[in-house]
Amino acid sequence: MKHNKLKALRVEHGLTQTQMAKLIGIGITTYNNKENGKVDFNITEIEKIKKLFHKSYEEIFFRQSAHDTQYIA
Repeated sequence: MKHNKLKALRVEHGLTQTQMAKLIGIGITTYNNKENGKVDFNITEIEKIKKLFHKSYEEIFFRQSAHDTQYIA
């Protein structure tokens, strides 16, 4: 599934996919595939993303519905 919250955070912070890829140490094609849900982020990449945005894993990769938390990764 696409990581819409991650994309929103990236755009909100004025970052391109190329910049994000460099910040977490992966190639642009790999980053694009991961942001679009074709490939999973690994734990090291997730940790870098959490630190970059000062957010928890849940805040980045989960969404809140009216009744529960749903995984969107």
